[in-house]
Amino acid sequence: MKKIVSILSTIFLLSAILSSCTDLEENPYSSIPSNEFFNNEEEFLMSAGRIYAYLVRYTCYRCIWGTISVSTDEAVSPLREGNQWVDDGVWRDMHAHTWNSQMQDLQTIWEFLFGGISLCNQILYEFDQSSVDFEAKPSLVAEVLVMRAWFYLNAMDLFGNVPFTTDFSDTSLPRQVDRKFLFSFIEQQIKDNVGLLQDVPTASNYGRVTKAMAYTTLAKLYINAQEWIGEAKWDETIAACDQVIGFGQLEIEPDYFSNFKVDNTSSKENIFVILYDKVYTSQNWWHVFRFHQLTLNSLSQQTYGILDFCWNGFAATESFYNKYDPKDIRRRQWLAGPQYDMSGNPLLMQNGQQLDYTPHITSLFDFSNPAKSNEGVRSAKYEYANGLQGECMDNDYVVYRYADVLMMKGEALVRQGHADLAVPLFNEVRRRTGLEDYKAADLTLDEIYDERGREFAWEGLRRQDMIRFGKWSEARDLKPAVSPAYTKLYPIPANIRKTNTNLKQNDGYTD
Repeated sequence: MKKIVSILSTIFLLSAILSSCTDLEENPYSSIPSNEFFNNEEEFLMSAGRIYAYLVRYTCYRCIWGTISVSTDEAVSPLREGNQWVDDGVWRDMHAHTWNSQMQDLQTIWEFLFGGISLCNQILYEFDQSSVDFEAKPSLVAEVLVMRAWFYLNAMDLFGNVPFTTDFSDTSLPRQVDRKFLFSFIEQQIKDNVGLLQDVPTASNYGRVTKAMAYTTLAKLYINAQEWIGEAKWDETIAACDQVIGFGQLEIEPDYFSNFKVDNTSSKENIFVILYDKVYTSQNWWHVFRFHQLTLNSLSQQTYGILDFCWNGFAATESFYNKYDPKDIRRRQWLAGPQYDMSGNPLLMQNGQQLDYTPHITSLFDFSNPAKSNEGVRSAKYEYANGLQGECMDNDYVVYRYADVLMMKGEALVRQGHADLAVPLFNEVRRRTGLEDYKAADLTLDEIYDERGREFAWEGLRRQDMIRFGKWSEARDLKPAVSPAYTKLYPIPANIRKTNTNLKQNDGYTD
């Protein structure tokens, strides 16, 4: 059983009564007046814990993780034989960059992000209304403020100019602000509050905001600044990364896969995770971590003893898989080739042939020539527990890793012309892969882009990387057309614009 502090186990219980991913207007706590609830430190912690319980929506395949991953080269969910994964063409549109403002999945992402912002505003309002005081209260408030900044960063990244409000009691329609305003707001919120936080993850603060998490978020803000506000901030990126490095308590795990084990709570590399527990977070369809269901052919259940049905959907694209050297240990995160059950017996498909995951995928969305059920290599990055029963995995989803901090600093140095200084940073991560160390001449931007793909596959980073490295619009194996530049932002959902007339649609889109 996972070693999670008792208060966070209570937070898991709170997640069971939170509303679904698409129903963010309801307030499940409105029946408990804040002046009756906040009587001591534990009750404040439980209230702040709502925001961490809320995060379980993130990995929903119809919310942020699935949608942004399938819009990159690292993931695809093709129409498969037997008319599997039709889903009104949403996976085709996401991969081909032909989405529109009517798509429910984009509205779901919007509602997740702004529901999170609203929840942070509510918690802060309730804290402010309470006269109860205790030593850790400023730190707890800082956690919520940094989480709100994190939500706004994601909203700015995906949708550009977005509505802005920090006052839970203000019932007027939020005004729309531009990226420069939000950039400054996020930067200042983190700087103003990071000093109140604990340094790094420990057994007592696991899954919560720390200084390391806040500075990593700041590094994310700075490394994407050229795209987001038109100003390069490489020095600031390096400084934010140095803050994380300077704690001296985080390290690269010798075993890459230990970061993604069923019980990955002991990783010294993971900086910020979303807590999942197969008992506490399996109460709602939208709240579960279900990579096993998304990617595995149902026959692969026999490989791991998985008892719940797998859906045979998400896979890596052929070109992405081919970026891995055969000697690269990280290549083992993909199931490829002939497949066997737990006893070593071949897994046989209905046609009598052995299940063989092939890198090549026939088509993206072609009813006359659909992808076959065995096409596309499948993810096994997160350990699948033997005998896994139910829809929710027990692993915690990794949002930030120390490897990313080192590689962001290294990238910033290379962009400044200091590849020699970046070499030890990249090699600190690379040495566990079984590959030769980098030399300064190896560290071109194209190589850094590919290395980040290999290191962080299916960790939700690829979209930002593709945009930052100028790869987003390019044609690729199952996306033959070059995308218009405006697709670097998603459209503001049409239904949202109907309810808030202050919002101007992003360029290139109509309602």
